[in-house]
Amino acid sequence: MSQRSTHSIPTLEQFLAAPLAEVRPVAPATMVWVVEGTRRSAALAGVPAEDYGRWSVPRMNACVRMFFEHGVRHVFTPFLTPSQFGEKTPGYRERLFEYAGLIASEPEFLAPYITHGWRVRLLGGDSLPELRPYAAKLIEATPYGDHTLWCSVVAETGAPWSELLQAVVRSGARTREEAISAVYGEDIPLATLMVAFGKPLVSPEQVPPLLVGKMDAYWTQRPGYRIDEREFRAILHDHAYVRRTWQEDKTGRPDEAAAFRRAWEEGPTLGLGFRLGPFWYPSATGVPVGSPG
Repeated sequence: MSQRSTHSIPTLEQFLAAPLAEVRPVAPATMVWVVEGTRRSAALAGVPAEDYGRWSVPRMNACVRMFFEHGVRHVFTPFLTPSQFGEKTPGYRERLFEYAGLIASEPEFLAPYITHGWRVRLLGGDSLPELRPYAAKLIEATPYGDHTLWCSVVAETGAPWSELLQAVVRSGARTREEAISAVYGEDIPLATLMVAFGKPLVSPEQVPPLLVGKMDAYWTQRPGYRIDEREFRAILHDHAYVRRTWQEDKTGRPDEAAAFRRAWEEGPTLGLGFRLGPFWYPSATGVPVGSPG
């Protein structure tokens, strides 16, 4: 890869205003989207806790539509993870599978995918019998499409690895590509973008182990399905242009660090935070600006 000319890099303002045809070529084929805080988001909107699932699905669909229209072809998102199955909130655990099956059981939630020819797949049905009817319904309702929403349900820590290894043994896969086909039934490009919420962390329950490529990760602090087009385009701009700093010829490049000495010698540690009520929140960061040398 050669150093990209700065003249070919659009400014953020230009990218935000660009037509979709100019944005789609730089969008990742596969992204991981980790959404948490859906109950928190509903509470902020004044929605009763028992209604948060039905309130959330249309908002999820609106975000997925935006991703697909901007050029993403595969969106992997965890619906349920072990922490949710471990909760003892009264009445919550009993409704988890109902929440996971909403998009399959409610025609109005599934309609956008049928209308646009997008697929929805529910992962986890092999090990969780409660999900099998929902998973089968989604395959029947959305059999074909160039865009797919992959929703995973993981009840126990380590389940993704167990399913992966079982698929490898069953298929005799000997390469990563063969293993991906064994697990997902098709070839899927590696994920190069992750958009998540809250604490900066990565786990196999959130990110499919087989699909992790050289993945840029971003964490928002707005809970639930709240990402809008401006925020997503800002992420795409950073992903496609700002983070692409590698050069073939690095002659003189290290010396340029002296112009920003304080930034490198007094820089922050990303990931530190503090308690905001019962929640974690990131500490603010800034660039220590000083004179060269």
